[in-house]
Amino acid sequence: MSGGRRTDRNLRQEQAAETREKLLRTAKALFAQNGYHGTPVRAINREIGMADGILYHYFPGGKREMLGVLLQEIFIEKGKLIEASSEELDNLPLKEALELISSRLTKLFLEDKDFMRILFREHEVLDIEGAVLLSKLIVERHTWFASMLESRHERGEIRKMDFLFAAKQFISMNLLYVVSSIIGINFTGTEDLTEYRLRAIAHTVDLWLVP
Repeated sequence: MSGGRRTDRNLRQEQAAETREKLLRTAKALFAQNGYHGTPVRAINREIGMADGILYHYFPGGKREMLGVLLQEIFIEKGKLIEASSEELDNLPLKEALELISSRLTKLFLEDKDFMRILFREHEVLDIEGAVLLSKLIVERHTWFASMLESRHERGEIRKMDFLFAAKQFISMNLLYVVSSIIGINFTGTEDLTEYRLRAIAHTVDLWLVP
């Protein structure tokens, strides 16, 4: 009996998790297509064939809460993917490690243009708490990268520098490539965006390596 009850409870939890995920996926697609203000709650529920009140069961704060949760979870997911295989990165020469980080960073964002459209267009909708949390997640990525650079300095591979600022600078150069690719306006000042990214990596290596 107790085993059956546990199984039923697990099934309900799985179904609830699937419904929550479906709501977020649907909201993401509609926010990207129609904008936050152009997407009523009813449209999200109708898209997945559920009653109008179901969204508030999972997200009591409505659309605004959904937007915050959506951006937070995507940031966390992408951050983990960028940091995946840290041991692999540690064992690569600096240039190859930067190329791998750069390719992961740009690929993750370029493959999720809906997320980028929402981030660019709807950031003003976020409440203060949501904006602070997203900023915290970005800082965590910078801190992880800075820690990796400091370890390389301790091994004698790169020179002493402001590791946190160096991490921010490298990530920012790659995000400039991402933004230029998505909106179609070339902010890099180079004719070829791919060439820009490769030159940015080469220039960074020249600056960081011990002479």
